[in-house]
Amino acid sequence: MIYFLQLLLGQAAEVRVVGIPEEQRLRIFAKMAPRLEFIHQREASEWRADDAAYFMQRVLLREGYSDSKTSWSLPGGNLIMLRVELGKRYTFGNLVINAEAELKRKLLDDYFFQPLIEGELVSRKNAPYLETYPAEGVVNVENFLKSQGYWEAKVKLSKLEKRSAVAKMDVHLDIKRGLLHKLATPEINGVSSEAKAHLLSEMEPYTNKISSYASITAVRSIVTKYYAKQGYEFAEIKVSAGHRDGLTQLEFNVVSGNRYKVRDIAVRGNEKTVRRRFSRYLDSMRGEYYNAEQINKIENELLRTGAFKSVRITPKTVGENQLDLQVEVQEMRAKYVRSYTGYATFDGFILGTSYTDQNFLGKLQRFSARAEVNKRGLLGELSLTEPYFAGEAIRQTTRLYALTRKYDSYDIGKSGLELVFKWQPSEHYSTRLFTGVSYANVNANSVTDFELGPENYTNTSIGLEQEIDFRNNPVVPTKGFHARGLLEFGGVSGDASSSYIRTELNSSYRYQLEDKDRIVFRFNAGAIFPAESQDLPIDLKYFKGGIDSVRSFGERDMGPQSASGTTIGGEAYWDASVEYIKPYNDLLSGVVFLDSGQVFQNTSDFSFNSPSHALGLGLRLDLPIGPVRLEYGYNLNKREGEPSGALHFSIGAKF
Repeated sequence: MIYFLQLLLGQAAEVRVVGIPEEQRLRIFAKMAPRLEFIHQREASEWRADDAAYFMQRVLLREGYSDSKTSWSLPGGNLIMLRVELGKRYTFGNLVINAEAELKRKLLDDYFFQPLIEGELVSRKNAPYLETYPAEGVVNVENFLKSQGYWEAKVKLSKLEKRSAVAKMDVHLDIKRGLLHKLATPEINGVSSEAKAHLLSEMEPYTNKISSYASITAVRSIVTKYYAKQGYEFAEIKVSAGHRDGLTQLEFNVVSGNRYKVRDIAVRGNEKTVRRRFSRYLDSMRGEYYNAEQINKIENELLRTGAFKSVRITPKTVGENQLDLQVEVQEMRAKYVRSYTGYATFDGFILGTSYTDQNFLGKLQRFSARAEVNKRGLLGELSLTEPYFAGEAIRQTTRLYALTRKYDSYDIGKSGLELVFKWQPSEHYSTRLFTGVSYANVNANSVTDFELGPENYTNTSIGLEQEIDFRNNPVVPTKGFHARGLLEFGGVSGDASSSYIRTELNSSYRYQLEDKDRIVFRFNAGAIFPAESQDLPIDLKYFKGGIDSVRSFGERDMGPQSASGTTIGGEAYWDASVEYIKPYNDLLSGVVFLDSGQVFQNTSDFSFNSPSHALGLGLRLDLPIGPVRLEYGYNLNKREGEPSGALHFSIGAKF
């Protein structure tokens, strides 16, 4: 507003540019905008014109116009005229490496251009040549080699080669990698012989192995964690590293200081949260030696409740060997209502709404109410989660639900109560114990009464689930192993009485290649063993096919069929797949997949003899809420009555 007023009064300089095409001028002016504010504040003058030309030249150089020239003139009327000779826009070409040993060229290319790509937000193929960046790339490559164990590596910029015909600047590097270092047995000073023996034992898996940055960090962590666990809160641990003749020698100098026990705990900042609810997290620390790792774990557990913006536990010494813990919390808005939508080929459009209170009645419990509808039916549920059950870090959830579902074979209405206890002793392992009771009413659509099984029944079950998760991200993973094993016992009563045992295994492994492409392997299997097959409700059977199974079939369309050609489910199944995923950018990926699998009418028929196969292509859009998927699977061994293929699309949640 001030600038426009100055312009009207003839007090503000105006900058015009000639010599730059219109489409580029807008982008370049946008980058100059913060600097032009300074130019616009006063009348046009020689030194302001010189500043404007300087700013323009700096932007052009960052755009890759290394041969550009900018001149200025003052034609009058408070106008600064910039005349630009762009010349060629040079981009980085090839990275040419002269190395004493074979190196992974693609990886070195990535590390050399990393400062440029991340600093300028450009792609490798169109990265502008900037004269300051080769030096940064050299440092980045050298640091990378050192982090891998080549601690005496030397990287030099030997030549810049300009190819004027194609406007490319090639970079030549001279790399002397040197020896791959191994980690010698560390020297530890200032500790007892008992502590030293323990620490060296913990370090043994890393000694005489490659001395990478990761292994050195792990060895340092062993020492710091040891003293933190022992209650030496203010221990001074200094470490130095020497790299010579292919060996890395670490030297630790430790001054342990006093060992502290926790005397008292005070909580501040809680306005809504009942004070005694903190006791279950903190009381176990009273009278125990201070453990920084345990304190950090408690902070994370409190944050995971969703009731706090921040949690900070600070130790304060009150004597030579005692300290108090001061707990500072900042509460956050814990109640919210959300609506969501999605779409899936099988379920159609999905609409839902939920209410959540993450600090229910100020007790750090999570209450949730949810309702969802799609073309297959309705879902309503209430749940209450206690994050610290019976004084232990066990999440206990009580869930009450009701749903209706319409399938080709049958319709079902179900309501039930479920209790779940989840214990996660570490980041990668969790155990889930569950029990529940449900009542179901089933109506046949295109199956016989015999194929349908019991129409009205109560199902009571108890089960155990073990999960191992080494994925790098639980929502949109790109690498790592994941497995889930289930064992369940149940009993059915009503129109028929029976019992059953169910067991399942779901597993996947994601391997990321150097160019960020990845391969995904999956194997899933399940079986239910009923006392009497004819008394097993149809809803407890396995229905496979679809976007998470063999993708040449529609959802729930693979397996045994009734006389009318409708799928009736089976007592056992297995399916496996391998996928090659090619990312085009941070969000969009292409996928090629091969699926195989079978569904068996009886568990005793389980085998790997005659699976169905699907070969297909797809696109995925990875969003924080999960992937959007469009995939087509072609049936490689089509049998009579089977589809030749199936198209699948999904976005958002489904039940």
